[in-house]
Amino acid sequence: MSIGDELLYDFDFKRPRVLIGGRFGVVDNVKRLVLLSEESIIADCGAFFVSLSGEELSINRLEDNRMHITGEIRQIELYQGKEEEDG
Repeated sequence: MSIGDELLYDFDFKRPRVLIGGRFGVVDNVKRLVLLSEESIIADCGAFFVSLSGEELSINRLEDNRMHITGEIRQIELYQGKEEEDG
C-alpha cells in the first residue's frame, strides 16, 4: 500500500479508528453505543463494531462521533457490521 493510499485509508469516515496509549483510548467514527460496563464497551461504527475489554473501563467523553475511554484496556476486537449504502 502506498503512502497516499494509507492516508486515504486513515481518513475514511466509514471505518473505525482506535488509538490506545497507557490507560487512555480514543475510538473515532462512533455512531452509537451498544454496550457499556466496567469490563466491556461495544460501539457501532457503521460498517464495523468495536469491542474493548478490560477493567475499570469508563467513557469520559462521547461527542462528535469520538469516544474517549479510560481504564485498563486489554483487548480490542472489530466485528463486521451492517453494510452501508453509498450516497
